[in-house]
Amino acid sequence: MKFVGLRGYSRYSDTKSLSLDEINNLEDVAVTLNRVRDGDEIVEVCRKIKHEHVILNELYAIASVSKSKKVTVSVGMNATNNLDLEFYRELGAHAVVIPPELNYEVESFQKKGLKIEVFGRAFVEMFYKGRCQLSAYASGKSVKKSGVCNMECAKKWDVVYSGKKICETDFKPELTVYDVQADYVKHETRQIKGEGVIENGADSKHSQS
Repeated sequence: MKFVGLRGYSRYSDTKSLSLDEINNLEDVAVTLNRVRDGDEIVEVCRKIKHEHVILNELYAIASVSKSKKVTVSVGMNATNNLDLEFYRELGAHAVVIPPELNYEVESFQKKGLKIEVFGRAFVEMFYKGRCQLSAYASGKSVKKSGVCNMECAKKWDVVYSGKKICETDFKPELTVYDVQADYVKHETRQIKGEGVIENGADSKHSQS
């Protein structure tokens, strides 16, 4: 299987995403719609997608679309504990993506019928993955809503103490490789490669996203 991003609905830029017609002309793909959009709009778009597996980032859409498709809960929903997993299971989710910062806790998670997806390689940020709001706060552009990140974290920030600047720092994400086991292990590549379709998706032990 392959992951593909639906243009206008997938994080990390429309230049690496495909149109609905292009996606429906492919065989055996999982479709990513993990921007924050209106729930009813996402549900309607999912009805037009011929493939059975989608990745979503909106609660109403997860609950509604799970009735007819396999839904993976995006890392942007920040499932961080067993209560979160139980909640998404009750909504009907097929799988949940765990932030890489919690890889060391994965073995303690109680799946209860859910599939667990983790990052074997990921850009680790200053917040839990998928939760950063710096770009949205500073420039009004965010991965969650517009698919655009201005990398505010990588810019130089002044450190001020008692009214005086004492140094500069940045919080640039670091590419980190993990030795972690789960139902699905994927490797983050979209930020460093140009592909819009990445081989080996949601049903692979070593997918790329």
